[in-house]
Amino acid sequence: MIKMRKIKSGNLLPDLMADLRLPLANAEQLNLNTLNVPLRVDVPDPGEAEMQLHPQAFDQVTAALPAVREAGLDVFLEPFPWIQSGGLAETAWQPKKVDIWFEKWGQICLQAAHYAQVHGIGNLVIADGISNLEPYPQNWLGLIQEIRKIYRGKVTYRTQWWYTSRFNPVSLRRFRRKLANPLFGALDFISVSAYFELTNTPDPGEKALVAAWYRSERYQRWQPIFQQVKVLHEHWRKPIFFGELGYVDLAGTGMQPWSVTPSNTTCIQEQQDCFTAFFRVFWHQPWFMGASVFQIHQPASRYYPVNKPAAAVIRQWPQEVTVARWSAGMRTLLNRL
Repeated sequence: MIKMRKIKSGNLLPDLMADLRLPLANAEQLNLNTLNVPLRVDVPDPGEAEMQLHPQAFDQVTAALPAVREAGLDVFLEPFPWIQSGGLAETAWQPKKVDIWFEKWGQICLQAAHYAQVHGIGNLVIADGISNLEPYPQNWLGLIQEIRKIYRGKVTYRTQWWYTSRFNPVSLRRFRRKLANPLFGALDFISVSAYFELTNTPDPGEKALVAAWYRSERYQRWQPIFQQVKVLHEHWRKPIFFGELGYVDLAGTGMQPWSVTPSNTTCIQEQQDCFTAFFRVFWHQPWFMGASVFQIHQPASRYYPVNKPAAAVIRQWPQEVTVARWSAGMRTLLNRL
């Protein structure tokens, strides 16, 4: 058995970067050691490749870094697509002109990489949830190669959650294609937006939620989520990080973690149970780096866990844990992180 430091992070919001006093206080309250800091990229039309880095994006990060570092927090820097002023999720981006999109997105990522190198930021997220562009691995591999010429930190890419069902061969083929994507082999670690659908009923209790990570009840798919995440790690010999992990305080959040309104019934117990189940299943796995809580910046959001029972769960799980020994190869990989 050995000691391993886990990343306990919190996601910031692109439109609130001018004031980080609240998330910094929340990071201390939740016992976090990292912040996921976005660089806002304005996207007017999800069907086009048009994009523009927000004029104040880098200035806001520069202004925030002293307070973040004084608080003892590490940083993930992430160009973040802000589609139609935040009205649409990044998964909606499906530009028709793919080559133009990669040229423009690549320029922004290279600016972010240069900034991260100059300012000593150790982690760069080159995409989050832009799932319609994931099936272009050669474009991503070329971009990563260019980034590594100017940036010595760690590079990751955040893939979206997925589902499979033994009764749906198409879903199984989609997962196999995801698993085989060489993009993941070029990363230092693999990030996942972990909004996996777990249960078929609201407020099922902690025990049922733990079991669902191993065999999801949702639509009777019986998806072995934990095993599939582990297979993604084993196939590419890369650690796994949940770059977004969030549950709302409404009944049914375990059924649809990606939804801000799975129901109209407040249920802070289910939110708490969902976080507890996650920690129990993943936190002591030696190949699992940690997670970033979505989100700690906007109290009006149903995802906001602060001042709710879920906050105590997040706080109590330690930054350093005892894990089983792993192979020499995996030890080398993790020591680089």
